[in-house]
Amino acid sequence: MYRSKKNIKVVIIMKNLFSIGEVSKIKGVTIKALRYYHKMGILIPRHIDNTTGYRYYSIDQFIHIDIIKGCRELGTSIIELQDIFNKYNTDELLEFLQMKKHEAQSQIIKMKEVINNIDTLNMSVEKSKSILDNREITTSFFEKRYIITTQCKESGSLKELIYYSNLDNIIQNENVETLIERGILYNIDSKYNIEPKYAFNVLKDNNIKQKEYIKVLPEGNYLTLAYTKENELECKRKIFDYIKEKNLEIKNFIEIDLLNDFFNTKSYSCQIQMLLNYDKLI
Repeated sequence: MYRSKKNIKVVIIMKNLFSIGEVSKIKGVTIKALRYYHKMGILIPRHIDNTTGYRYYSIDQFIHIDIIKGCRELGTSIIELQDIFNKYNTDELLEFLQMKKHEAQSQIIKMKEVINNIDTLNMSVEKSKSILDNREITTSFFEKRYIITTQCKESGSLKELIYYSNLDNIIQNENVETLIERGILYNIDSKYNIEPKYAFNVLKDNNIKQKEYIKVLPEGNYLTLAYTKENELECKRKIFDYIKEKNLEIKNFIEIDLLNDFFNTKSYSCQIQMLLNYDKLI
């Protein structure tokens, strides 16, 4: 059977091409996406059948598809891709890919921070629940803690929330990193009367430049007891009675918020921490 040179040439070409369906399976790109890239002039098929309109791609175009896929996963717009592929300039393509690499590395760092924050939040909730499970007065040793503070004139029944808002503004303005650990520092007199002095957040970094609003919670043995809104008065009475009974001297009085329930805004939980003025465990 006679075949023209033109037909033979087409057959040879077709043997080295892949249909749009084959490309879709091999490269993991939908047929719809390949048609769209063709329409936008980003990936022109090597051959289009004049009769059927079928699209065919050469194997050397696979690397173009890999570049397009990678760029799209990095959030590259179609307009950016049009600009790159219409120039046919390898140096500019490499420069563009290098820029996208730096953007991707930056995103990875941000995602790691998000993951760390989620893990920290989860651990904080679990720790708070564990603290609340213990209804007894205990003594715990705490390392020195640096805190960022703001003046606080009232607390209890969630009145301190306005001061926490002020504190958040200071933290943002000063661009410092804090732990998910905040509370109220009180003045306490010899008769165990207390009044709020500072709202605070514990800082991540202890090597921070001293400023007026940076304070220190000393290391030492702290008398601790957790309470909820429902048993707050009972627990405070219990720990103050304990102090009087044991004739203990208190150097510092703080309350740490316990993050055990984010959705119950009508209630709250705290841990009382009182710095003891001696070094022996009770």
